[in-house]
Amino acid sequence: MRLRFYPVLWCLLTVIFLSPTSSEATSKVTATKAKPLEDKDITINRETSLFASYNSFTATNQVPVSSVTKKPRTSVFGNSAFTENASVEEFSYNSNEIPRSRLEEISEKNIEVAYASTTASKKSFLQGLYYGFAVMVLLINLVCFFIFEEKLFLYYAVALFGITAVFFFNDGLHHLLGLPSFTNPFLIQSLLLWFAMGSSALFASNYLNMHEFYPKLKLITYPLILIGGLLATAALITGEIVIGYATNFVSISVLVYYFGASVILFSRKNYAKFYAIAAFIPLLFVIDFFILKNLGVNFLSTQSVHIKTAGLVEMLILTYAIVYRMRAIKEEHEMRQSEMRIFLKRQETMNRQSAIKLMEDVYLENLIMHYDLDGLEIKLLQYISEGKENEKIARKLKTTEADVEELTKELYLKLEIGEQIKEDYRLLDSQPDYLYN
Repeated sequence: MRLRFYPVLWCLLTVIFLSPTSSEATSKVTATKAKPLEDKDITINRETSLFASYNSFTATNQVPVSSVTKKPRTSVFGNSAFTENASVEEFSYNSNEIPRSRLEEISEKNIEVAYASTTASKKSFLQGLYYGFAVMVLLINLVCFFIFEEKLFLYYAVALFGITAVFFFNDGLHHLLGLPSFTNPFLIQSLLLWFAMGSSALFASNYLNMHEFYPKLKLITYPLILIGGLLATAALITGEIVIGYATNFVSISVLVYYFGASVILFSRKNYAKFYAIAAFIPLLFVIDFFILKNLGVNFLSTQSVHIKTAGLVEMLILTYAIVYRMRAIKEEHEMRQSEMRIFLKRQETMNRQSAIKLMEDVYLENLIMHYDLDGLEIKLLQYISEGKENEKIARKLKTTEADVEELTKELYLKLEIGEQIKEDYRLLDSQPDYLYN
């Protein structure tokens, strides 16, 4: 039994004698931790670093801490490749290390680039959506002009073209058409705005029928449009920004006059309500963006996207309003024709009745003169010719019905009406039968 435990005891004794003591282990760990990493500069010669690492290895016979993670192939007898690889790996790791601040800076730049790319894509999509919709509405108005032959569709198409051109230039998209950059783009924008406001004023004048309701308004708006064109030309020639501001003010003021006219006609015409509602918000944004903003007044902080959004709604409302106005004017025209026919028929009837009454008056006058009737008899004859009843005749003559009947009988005999009726019967009897068959 004891012989079975001998191998185990021998193994334990071998382990005890061959294992290092606690003091030796502590000294080795301390030496390993205390060993500095020298010669970290990348300009140091490789042979010098390898020689220094070889000497340090032979002196301490320890493996560097930095090379523990990399376990190259070594033999029991030791190999210089071990120390060489360790030194190269150590120095390459230290030289390729990137500071944390540099990593954060690179990360922030990547985020900014990604955000800018996303913003640009979103902006391009919204611009394409707006201009595509504007071109679609413009084409619809042109098609309606050729179908219905209504000039309002053409006027509104021209106005839409002018407004779209202003924002197309304001967004800097004129380069897509091959147009060069301008030295003073604000003055070009003022010229385009003058054209847009002038075409919009032409549409508003015809839409609201200003020649019918306020014909003298053109004495104010037409000179303003002319003055705006002269100011825009002068601004381009002189290059003065102040003249461009004046051009914007004069051009937009023309549209303000027509908006005021639509407000006045709001309760009189239904199609004027559509124009007043559709033009209010876009006109307010245009005043803030092109006038107040240039003067340094921060009223609504309007951007071009706000005007475009309001413009899209205005396009839909006014396109429908033109169709509604066309139908309303057609109905008004038909109603006028009906009223004229009724009036003519009534005039014809009144003229016929007047002629009959005139003939009756002449006939009564002849009777009065021929039969020498007195005043009471004349009144009685007039009342009878008008078809009044005896009761009413008695009240008017201030007498009784019996007296009226008696007076009527006397007048009947005096006028010899019975004899005249008999003469009429004899005349009828003498006529041939074929006239009545």
